[in-house]
Amino acid sequence: MISIIIPTYNRAKLLPRAIESVLKQTFQDFELLVVDDGSTDNTKEVVIKYARNDTRVIYIKQENSGGASRPKNTGIKKARGEYIAILDSDDEWMSDKLEFQLHHFKQSKNLKLGLVGCDMTVVDVETKEENHYRVPRYTNHLRQLLLRDYMGPGSCMLYRTVVLKEVGFFDEHLKRGQDRDMRIRIAERFDIEFVDNYLVRYYIGHGSISKDVDEKALEEEWDYLFRKYQKYYMEDKKLWSEQLRYEGTRFILSGKIIQSRKRFFASLSKNPFNIKAIVSLFVSFFGKGAYARIAKYKMKLRKNIT
Repeated sequence: MISIIIPTYNRAKLLPRAIESVLKQTFQDFELLVVDDGSTDNTKEVVIKYARNDTRVIYIKQENSGGASRPKNTGIKKARGEYIAILDSDDEWMSDKLEFQLHHFKQSKNLKLGLVGCDMTVVDVETKEENHYRVPRYTNHLRQLLLRDYMGPGSCMLYRTVVLKEVGFFDEHLKRGQDRDMRIRIAERFDIEFVDNYLVRYYIGHGSISKDVDEKALEEEWDYLFRKYQKYYMEDKKLWSEQLRYEGTRFILSGKIIQSRKRFFASLSKNPFNIKAIVSLFVSFFGKGAYARIAKYKMKLRKNIT
């Protein structure tokens, strides 16, 4: 069995799309735990309506925690399945999502396989634009995750339950970035693989939390994760340099040019031969627009977004 967890807060209008994408799965041996993190809208009524018609749907209510980690952990603690999948309440699964990922687990001879992800379709609700995103297939996921989270939302993942419980629950200190933190801890001890299918529709824009970026919260997240995994950066100055360079790119794309240059200079102080940092610093003098165009072109060149 697969235990599916939908953590939600005041998403009553979006929940039916997420729930119905679960109920339409070709793999049907699951339980669906909808964990309501203290919603003040009619979330309960929406879920109970489905629960009356399908005993696999279970509604769980808790006090608001202010983040996604605690409702996810609540679901994990109550899960009975051999595998766990988490679906954000503003996302949607393709009907064969679970079937493809479970098949990958079953066919794999890798005893250290702890997590199977997938590719996704990014849907901008405001512009109606859709783009396919293919997750880069790196050989060293731990190193890459220490730089940035490139694996897509938590909706893309299927975990072995024993793996989640072995590495520990989602870090409740993190209001954002808890998925990246979990992936780092899994990558420290287990392998991560992906199926070659676009199995999740990831919605951004109006009605989604995906574009509501709090810069201060994001900065706190980066600082917290750096401290938590500081040993890796201290041991590898090139890794530290790349981390600082990536932070610089985030600042420049949000229009904070001065902060971006500080990060690029700091990156070069750790590794003076970081060509990417040198180029990034140079391009920063041409403004956000020039950098954004180059970044978009690079993504298309890598065929990560089509």
